[in-house]
Amino acid sequence: MRLDHQSFTMSFAQARDICIDYRDYQKVDCLPSGIAITAIAGVWGDNVNIRCLFEDGDGNRYLRNIRRWGDAGYIVKELGLDAKDIKAGQTFQL
Repeated sequence: MRLDHQSFTMSFAQARDICIDYRDYQKVDCLPSGIAITAIAGVWGDNVNIRCLFEDGDGNRYLRNIRRWGDAGYIVKELGLDAKDIKAGQTFQL
């Protein structure tokens, strides 16, 4: 996927304006292991969740909904990162 944006986190309206629709992504409880995935966007929901969007090399798209846990932030457990610290285009190998 070609990324025409720099910021990973964005509002639903910002995502819509650049043609990113999280409803097109497969909802997963855990990111897939054994493959490289690229961070596409983190679309804010209400004030306690962010929808983290990833894509693999085969074009499969994954939505990992992350809820805030107090002061710990929006931790994507598989990555060991706060979703707010992920960069658009960043690649992960799980």
